[in-house]
Amino acid sequence: MSSTSGSSERSSGRTILAVILGIIALVFIVVAVIYLAEPAKSLPSFIPGHIAGSAGHHPLKATGSFVVGVVFAVGAWFTLAYKPKRQAAAPADRGNSPGAKS
Repeated sequence: MSSTSGSSERSSGRTILAVILGIIALVFIVVAVIYLAEPAKSLPSFIPGHIAGSAGHHPLKATGSFVVGVVFAVGAWFTLAYKPKRQAAAPADRGNSPGAKS
């Protein structure tokens, strides 16, 4: 019985990387929603862009955060979906190779 629940070709390291990338993507997308939902004066202290007394929002920061989140999500998806090509067997007769002609 293997420790991974997916394909037997998928290593646990790739699964861990995909989970980490997915969590980072989720954080950036949540921050983008916060930038759009909260005015600049009400932003939490851990998110840059707090402006005292401002009623405006940060649409460029929200867009940038969303794009970065999507990039991380695509990276997580490719980490799980990518299957390396199997190497072809090396030919037994090396007499036809250019290096063998000396």
